[in-house]
Amino acid sequence: MSTLITGNDENVIDYIQCIENIDLYETLAVVVLNSPSYAGTTYFGYYNENNQVTELAIAYFPIIYDLKNESFRQVLVHEAVGHGFAKLEDEYSYEQNGKISSSEISSVKMLQSCGWAQNVDFTQDENTILWSSFLKDSRYTSESIGIYEGACTYMSGVYRPTEDSMMNTNTCGFNAPSRKAIYDMVMKRGENRETSYEEFTVFDKQNPSESQTFRRNSASTSSSRQFARPHFVGKSVHK
Repeated sequence: MSTLITGNDENVIDYIQCIENIDLYETLAVVVLNSPSYAGTTYFGYYNENNQVTELAIAYFPIIYDLKNESFRQVLVHEAVGHGFAKLEDEYSYEQNGKISSSEISSVKMLQSCGWAQNVDFTQDENTILWSSFLKDSRYTSESIGIYEGACTYMSGVYRPTEDSMMNTNTCGFNAPSRKAIYDMVMKRGENRETSYEEFTVFDKQNPSESQTFRRNSASTSSSRQFARPHFVGKSVHK
């Protein structure tokens, strides 16, 4: 029943570098397993020769029934876009996991220092939580953005922006804080610049996303299971 996938990242990295002019440190590699299993795991946290963390990520997930199946699309988006590209955290909890430990909090805060994991936080203060701007913005009232306890597989001590989302059950769209993290990453990597909250909201409201209109389809959730958390590998790779 495990959803954990392991792979040979050195082989994947060698394969990436067969592509002419590709920047290894900016690459998201997607490895699709020829298997119908329901699983998925993403790895990031690779360092360059200057000991700087890079955007390199490797997302593993099976075909899951077939390539046209909705479950395959959902897992692809959760792992490759959510974890691999935007470096978002999981927003679900395991019943056997209680309060998040101080060491786990430190690990997530380290990710946040890189600009990652912007969809979870460790405070209930509406003025300081990472998505405080959304809480005060009437344009997002319909999305029920709040401070919901439980994320990073832990039941307490860590909070997420919405009751459900792509980073929770895979069956909804991305919530607004996650969409902003994706937008910010696109601008950072595509145009090498920082963005403002208002810039994002203008774009977001001009381009309604699935998460603003999509409601969970009970038929597509019957096989849904929560995945293993993404893994920060913490090792160096060289071009």
